[in-house]
Amino acid sequence: MTINCKTQSACEFVTESEIASSIEQHYEQLIQLRSGRDEDRDFLGWLSVSEEPLDRIKVEAARIQQLAQVLIVIGIGGSNRTTVAVHQALSRNLKGPTSLFFAGDTLSQTRLEDALSLIEEKSVALNVIAKDFNTVEPGLAFRMLRSAMKKKYGHSYTKRIVVTGSEGEGQLCELAKREGYTFLSFPRDVGGRFSAFTEVSLFPLCVADVDIDSFLKGAKATQRQLRSEDPKTNPAIRYAVFRDLIRKKGIQIESLVTFEPDLQDFVRWWIQLFAETEGKTEQVLFPVGFSYSEDLHAVGQYVQQGPKILLETFLNLHYTQKPRIIENSAEDDGFTYLDGKRFSLLNETVYKAALAAHSKGGVPCIELISDEPIHAETLGSLCYFFLFSVYCSASLLGVNPFDQNGVEAYKRAMYRDLGKRGY
Repeated sequence: MTINCKTQSACEFVTESEIASSIEQHYEQLIQLRSGRDEDRDFLGWLSVSEEPLDRIKVEAARIQQLAQVLIVIGIGGSNRTTVAVHQALSRNLKGPTSLFFAGDTLSQTRLEDALSLIEEKSVALNVIAKDFNTVEPGLAFRMLRSAMKKKYGHSYTKRIVVTGSEGEGQLCELAKREGYTFLSFPRDVGGRFSAFTEVSLFPLCVADVDIDSFLKGAKATQRQLRSEDPKTNPAIRYAVFRDLIRKKGIQIESLVTFEPDLQDFVRWWIQLFAETEGKTEQVLFPVGFSYSEDLHAVGQYVQQGPKILLETFLNLHYTQKPRIIENSAEDDGFTYLDGKRFSLLNETVYKAALAAHSKGGVPCIELISDEPIHAETLGSLCYFFLFSVYCSASLLGVNPFDQNGVEAYKRAMYRDLGKRGY
């Protein structure tokens, strides 16, 4: 699979010569980013996709499939967003015996009650994920759900707990050893939002019957392409450079536009990836997502005639489906002009129409075009594309791609108000 970054529809805002000039200006930096900068070495475990943990993941996933109808995945942010995104995109074709339910990503008691009800009604296992085991949402969800599991299964509940975390004092590894839970390692050199190709995401996806071999195959193929192709033609680098140039011209917001509703959680994954990686300066694009054609009836008016502060990135990625033809109707309902056409033609047409109308209306629009339909390999490729691109984009922006110190401000206030010692 290849992904093409097409910028022609935005050439009035950023020309091809400007992109080429910027790449030339930053050429040595961009070449260095393909192999990883020395100062980033402690955080680049994602840059080379590894298949090392696959055998153990598959064995453990098969064990859980034998035990449970539902795996409750407890995590927040980078610890679960890849899993949520890939699972949603592929869920229509998953036939495995164990489904996924996501918890620990909110402080809503309603969602907690949903998870507790599942434990009462179904055969359940838990997978709690935390790089540093001090975040309230997954920590308290694990406590509450763990207690319910003890009541239902007695001492044997430990066989139904899989923890994915860091090693060290006070971390999940210590708890797993003490209580007898299965432990999977959260790699030290991979941050949460870069953990797509580690045990963090691969284990629950494997339990849900996602083809993780194909997922990694796509990632590795794109890794080989992006880390070898010259920056002048490299699509992930061109995307990063375009974003850098367009924000310097007054654009403040980037929307990733999709045309398949089952990609909405993938868009949320993309939003976190770019927001948390780059959001450390005022000079940065704010990432949002639109799902067309639905959102054309919600935000389309704003996009067309509102303030020109928005970049639209159209993701040309669709499912392969058996053609469904629009049948003639005996009733005169006003839609006879669609008789005999493929239903999928409507989505293709609205894509072209929105791109043309918004571009003509003064909105910079670019396209990320996949040459393959949506499947596990495609999603692995696309995840790697965005991981590599955001690494380049943040580096061009001059911020550290791997920290997120700003998140701690609200946590300190929350811990103080809740009475945590030391706050």
